[in-house]
Parts: sequence; C-alpha cells; structure tokens
Amino acid sequence: MPDVMSKEELLKCLSPDALAAFDRARQLARLNGGALSPLHMLVAALEIVSAQTDEHKHLFEAARQALASRFPLPAQSITVTKETQSMLAQSVRLAHEEGCSLATLQHVIGAAVEQSLVKESLGIEKIAEMLSAIHQQTDFQTVAQSRATRPLAGALSEFCTDMAEEAVSAAAHPFVGREREITAILETLCRKLKNNPLLIGKPGVGKTALVSAIAVRLRRGEVPNRLRGKRILEVSRLRLLADAKFAGEIEERLKTLLEEVRRAGDVILFFDEIHTLLGAGGSSGVGDVANLLKSSLSRGEITCIGATTLAEYYKYIARDEALARRFSTITIEEPSLEETRRILSEARTAFESYHSVKIDDDVITMIVELTDRYLHSRCFPDKAFDLMDKAAAKATIAGLDRLTRECITETLSETTGLPLEIMDEDPAQRLERLEEVLNSAVPGQARAARDVARVVRIAKLGLELRPEQPDGVFLFLGPEGVGKHEMATELAKFLYGSEQKMIDFDMSQFTEQWSMSRMIGAEPGYVGYGDRSGLLSKAVEDNPHAVLYFRNIDLANQVLQQFLGEAFERGKFTDAEGRRLSLSNTTVVMSLSRWGESHKPAQMGFTARSEDEEDRRSTVGKLSRESRTGWGLSDSLVAAIDEAVEFQVLDREATEKILAERLESLKSRLESAQPVRVRLAPDLAVFFAERLATERKSLAHLERLWQETIVIPFTHLRIHHTPQGARTEVSISVECGQVKVTAL
Repeated sequence: MPDVMSKEELLKCLSPDALAAFDRARQLARLNGGALSPLHMLVAALEIVSAQTDEHKHLFEAARQALASRFPLPAQSITVTKETQSMLAQSVRLAHEEGCSLATLQHVIGAAVEQSLVKESLGIEKIAEMLSAIHQQTDFQTVAQSRATRPLAGALSEFCTDMAEEAVSAAAHPFVGREREITAILETLCRKLKNNPLLIGKPGVGKTALVSAIAVRLRRGEVPNRLRGKRILEVSRLRLLADAKFAGEIEERLKTLLEEVRRAGDVILFFDEIHTLLGAGGSSGVGDVANLLKSSLSRGEITCIGATTLAEYYKYIARDEALARRFSTITIEEPSLEETRRILSEARTAFESYHSVKIDDDVITMIVELTDRYLHSRCFPDKAFDLMDKAAAKATIAGLDRLTRECITETLSETTGLPLEIMDEDPAQRLERLEEVLNSAVPGQARAARDVARVVRIAKLGLELRPEQPDGVFLFLGPEGVGKHEMATELAKFLYGSEQKMIDFDMSQFTEQWSMSRMIGAEPGYVGYGDRSGLLSKAVEDNPHAVLYFRNIDLANQVLQQFLGEAFERGKFTDAEGRRLSLSNTTVVMSLSRWGESHKPAQMGFTARSEDEEDRRSTVGKLSRESRTGWGLSDSLVAAIDEAVEFQVLDREATEKILAERLESLKSRLESAQPVRVRLAPDLAVFFAERLATERKSLAHLERLWQETIVIPFTHLRIHHTPQGARTEVSISVECGQVKVTAL
C-alpha cells in the first residue's frame, strides 16, 4: 500500500459498511462541530454495529454523548481533518495486515480508538471495552467464514456450484475494480424489499465476474453484517435440464432446489443468463419455471441474483410484470479503456504465472488499444483478456520469456483475419496513403478517391461522432465502366487486406418484400429457419471486417431499403434468429442501376463550388429531396449516407491507362493458364480505347470485347507442351484495324 493516499483513494479501500459509516460521520459533523474527526467516525461505526447487535448499544451511547459534549454546536459546512485521513489510512493498513482487500467497520473502530482525541474523550476503560467488542466481532467473522465453506449436499450439490470455490481456484485471476457496481449489488442484497439484483449488460462486460467477486467477499466476511455467513451458489442450467424425460420433471427439480435453499437459510442463488432458464420446462413452457421463481421470491423464501442482456431482459422478463417486480435491475456498463488497462495490470500476475512469460505495461496498453480498434463487436474487459491469454499462449509455444508486440499482432491477425501489415503500421501514416492508392488504382477519379479517403480516415482514426456506425456509408454515382466496382475492390484490399473482403450483393435480386428473408434469414415457422440462410447475416458474421457492396440499390424493395438504412444508421441489426450483428467494422458502398443526365440532379453541389468548399451533408440533403422523384431510394437509406461520391466520365488518357493495366492482367492470366509467353503490342491500349469510343461503349463491355478478339483466337492456337518446360511465344498485335493473335 502507498505511504500517502488521497481521500478518494482511501474511500475506495473501504467496505460498503465502512463507507456507510463515513457518510454517516459527515452528517454527524454537520450537527456537531463541522470538522469530521476520528470521534465522529467512531460514533458512526458504532451506530451501525449497534443496529446489527444489541449488546454493543451502550458503547454507542457513550461515544455519542462524548461527541455531543466535545462538539456541541452545528455547522454550515464540514471538513475532513488530517487526523481522520491518517486514521482511515491506518484502518486500511490493519485490513491489509489481516489479508483483507477492504477495511471493514472493525478495522475503522480499531484505528479510531488509537487516536488521541478518542482516548481523551472516552477514557481507558471504555477504550478497553471497545477493543474487546472488536475481538468478539472478529470471532463472529471467523464463524461466518467457516459456515460459508461447509460442503454442499442434496439438491444443492446436484444442481449448484459454490462460486467462491471457483473464484479462489488456481485457474481464476483476481478481480479488480468495479467498486461502484459491487456496492450497488451489496446494497440491493441488504434491502428488505426487492432484494434480488438483476444484472443487465452486454456479453463480456463482467457480470459473472462481479458475482464471483462478491462471493469471495462473503466468504472472507468483508460485507455488511446482514450478509455475513451467506454464500452464493450458481445454478447450473445444464445439470438442471440433464436427462429430463417427462413433462414437469424440470419444475420438480427446481422446486426441490428452492425448498432446500429455503431450509438452508444462508444461500443466495445465482442464475447466469437467467432468460435461458425461463425458457425451459414442460409443455406449458415459460410459465411453470417463472411462476415457481415468482412464488418463492414474493414470499421472501429465497434471495437470488440474475444476469442477462438488455435484449433478453425485455424479451423474457420485462413482459412478465409480476416477475420483473421481484428484481432490482442494475446496469453493468463496459469499463473504459483506462479501467480495462488497470484491470489487466492487476490481473497479469496470474497470467504471467500460468504462461511463464513476462507481461510489460506497454504490452498491456497495446492490447487494450488494439482490441478497442479492431474488435468493436465485443466488450471490455473480456476481449482484452482473451487477446492477452491467446498471445501469451503463442509466446509460450514459441519459447519466449516475454510477451512481445509480434505475438499480439499475430494473434489479433488470426482472430480478425486482417493481414499483419495493417496492424504493424501506424494507422495515421497508413491512412495518409489511402487517397494516393485509390487514385492510382482507379485513374481519372481523383475527386472520388479524395472523398472516399476523407470519410474513411475520420472513421479509422476514431474521430467520428458515432463509432458504432460503419466506417463510411457511400453512394457511388456515375455511368458504367468508370471504376465504381474497382474503387470498392481497392478499398477492401487496402483496409482489410484482400479483394475477397468485398462482399457483393446484387440488389436487383431483392425486388420483392419477401426477399427480406434472403437477406436476414427465414422467420420462425418457415423453411430455412435456423440454417443461417440470411446472406447479409452470414456475410457479417463470417467477415466482420469487410466492404459490403450493394449494387443496384435502387432496385431493392422499399421495405428492405428501409431496413438497411436503419441498420447503417445504428451500426447493427437483428437477424431472423434474434442474433445482434454489428456493422461497426465494415465499410458500406452502394451504387445505382442506371445513370445519365436524366437521372442526375441539377444541383448536386459537385461543380457549383470549389472542391475544398464542398459540404458533404448538403450533398446528401439535396439527394434526399430528389429521392422521391427518380432516385428510388428510401428516406432512411438516404439519411444514412455519409458521402455521395460522383465518378467522372473518363477522358481518353485515363481510359488508355486503365486499358494498359488490364491488358497486363490479361497477359498474366493467359501465361498462368498455358505454357506461353505473351507479347503485347504497344498500341493495343490505344486501339481498344478507339474501339470503345467508336461503338459508344464503356469499360464495362471490355470483357466481352476481349473474349471475342483475344480469348477465343487464343484457344485455337497450337501450343506445344515440352517436358523441358519451354514456353511458346504468343504475339497479340494490331494489324489492318484488327487484333491478331499468333503463336511464333
């Protein structure tokens, strides 16, 4: 423990009872003197103790009279004296010497009676009596611990697990922080009415770990007296349902368990994912199990703690008002980055011992930052613990004695499917190259490359206002063959490491209202339910880091457009099976089925002002006004667009450059398919550019043109296969206005 601690740090080291004594001492200080002294703390502590046991009431009365005599006048404001801070620090030291993580009332009383002010006010005899009372209280604490460690029997043994036993096992790591949540749970357990906490939070925020921490405190006696001697037993749903063959058998098992809990009198039941138990039972389903719990809880026969997510709470519990009234809901929020860093720092000793590797502070910081950046769909602290554990295991297998940056990035790459170079390079430096890469990959579209890069850079650097949304929702506007598809492909390669990370949806196949089921899966009761039949659901679940490209979005059914707009705006959606899927790590690109002067808004804002003065939101606003008169997009979908990106009609220079690059790609494909070495004439790109212009066709028709002029003639060549691996020379040239493919 540090030699000097601030008042805030000291208060974090006090048990709930000791904190209650401090709050009561503040009230007493306002009534008596204004300066919160050790005597005020002693009176407040004895007041709480005497309320729990009558035999120490005379000590409280003596201390209260001494306080009134010493500080007879009230005050408008209060201060905490240095002597009181020293006394609190001494109580924390006493607690640590006894192996307790928090200072209890007994430690506070023990430290208070050593102060000179208290000795002068009470005298030696009363001090000696108080020290004897502290000893008796400590004996009670020892008895309470022994009661909490007795073995389970009967239905308790068959269907439950002692959470304190699990928490103190060698495999568990120490629980750190979350004092506010622990205090809220303990306060609820101490209530007379509705003393059943229901913890609500996202998966991975530490709901079960919180209950385990409280179970350990119960065993150690570091809880209010009302809870001493209690123990928390987790009900195993698997054991409760195992081999149940007859209707009503599960209910009978639960009834037996609840009866044994009632007779034991010292058991607090914990139902993890309590909604799954409410869905169990015989033909009558939810009602029987829920009614058993409601009956026992309403009569005060049992005390229980439940844990569930917000969605399941409203789906299974909130709709049953009688059941919901029996619980006091406590929201468990995801810890911040700094809290998570502290949690990992305090818990790393257990991981270092288990994996035999050293984990430095900078490594822990890196783990927290990387998981925050790349694992948006999961919650702290679980995702940080998971990465640290996996990376430490990798270091162990590699024979390392220290967890390295390389182990962490390799592990995260395996988890996310992203290439290592994306994680090794500084995000800001890497994103500075995005515009240049897009401009190089799609010639002639410098403004489109700039617009896309700007939005993505803001999102990837964590500067967006709503980080739960996709890293950009784009509408690509322009005629066929200007590079919209190529821009999306290059974006997938740069951001996610592979062009395979671009998931393509042709929305012309989703024109009917029932096509929603193709996108998010079949509803319950319909063919395909439970078979992962939703195309979007599968794509997002299998590739959480990807570009989602929706071609011909204007042809999609309006109901589906409304759904997609809301999903992009919220950054998540729920599929037909009830799974909540996140879009926060994706980039969304959409394009229209057709484009021309008749469909182009007169005031889109692309040419009226300079490029530096363009207002993204005004562009989208103009698009919204046009949506009802020709665009075919729903208002919710338009509202979700971050940037409407217009692709320019390619000039001759850009067209020839693209053709030259694609001819090189065609050459590579031919050489990989057959034992040939291909020579391309220098004027091929110029020839095909003139051909497309003459026939008034775009680059979208290039594949068909090459099929006719190059690929089919290539298949008629007589190519010699030699065992020595020699390759046949093939020439592709332009002669007399025609493409000629010959084997040399």
